Amino acid sequence: MTVAPTHLDQVATDLARHDELAFVAATTGPTNLVAHALRPGPAALHHYLTHRLGNRTAIRALETAPVLRTLKGAGPLASPAPVRPPATTAPAPRARRPGASHSNDS
Repeated sequence: MTVAPTHLDQVATDLARHDELAFVAATTGPTNLVAHALRPGPAALHHYLTHRLGNRTAIRALETAPVLRTLKGAGPLASPAPVRPPATTAPAPRARRPGASHSNDS
């Protein structure tokens, strides 16, 4: 998207609230805002583009490109699960034999 620079922060913040968008970022170059829309099909995408984005006068240009296949995706890094030591159970106390003496007995 190309957004008037004076409106870039406001448009980006507004679009970030849209449930239809998975990703919104300001960029540099001929376009200055990128967003990734997740819609169930072409008709739903068309409706989103014409009704939710089309009425924003600060968006001067908009291009779309369908994602046909994703080979690698960015996402939050999951911290590895903590490694827990194997559970240890204390050995069961030995049963005393009747009449056996123990050095700890007083």
